Amino acid sequence: MIDRLTVLTEAGSDAVREAVHALRRHWIPRGAEPAAFFTLGTPSYLDLAGNPEEGDYRNRAGASRPLLWESFGGLYTRLADLLGEHLGAPVRYPEDLALPGFHVWLAAAVFTKPKAPVHFDMQYKAFTWPPGTDLSRLLSFTLPIRLPAAGGGLNVWDATYEEFRHALEKGWVEAAADLKRFHTMQYIPYEAGQMVIHSGHTLHQVAPSAGVAPDDERLTLQGHGVWCDGNWLLYW
Repeated sequence: MIDRLTVLTEAGSDAVREAVHALRRHWIPRGAEPAAFFTLGTPSYLDLAGNPEEGDYRNRAGASRPLLWESFGGLYTRLADLLGEHLGAPVRYPEDLALPGFHVWLAAAVFTKPKAPVHFDMQYKAFTWPPGTDLSRLLSFTLPIRLPAAGGGLNVWDATYEEFRHALEKGWVEAAADLKRFHTMQYIPYEAGQMVIHSGHTLHQVAPSAGVAPDDERLTLQGHGVWCDGNWLLYW
């Protein structure tokens, strides 16, 4: 199931974008040079999952936390308040995990074909969670800040991670993307300032834009959550 939650006005989105660009020297280039895709913050799917050096993630997360909180503390507080009201439970940002952070695609990195990985969000498995954690209760969210003129969104298939595990055990598929053959896709259009929330265990993919202009940009705040002892713990 996909939920939507309005977090920012147009003016608020513009202000966050300006703040992200003011921190450009802290952007981390990802992929081949010349880089056009960056992160601001510490994403576990890049800096921890599949990487045995957990200390690198912890150190980077700790180093980026004061910077992000100083620049976006109001946004983090508003997001936690709204999400907590929506979910009916308190939302916290554990100090030993990375704060939700930003994906920055400049025009050269905005793609117009469906080449992004088709996946489930599994990075939570790279962590050791405290007692009281229920890993059957998960969430992932994207808050678009700026989108290409032609739009942007999320491709979602009506397939769950549990269905994937069953199909894998039966030998019907070899990878999550194989499920596309058997399930219906839905395109979820993004709107700047409106957060899209799902479980992370729904098969999904960053959707391509219909076109790309020289001054286009795709900027999103990304994060995940796990349920622990009556609270939602948000991280990246």
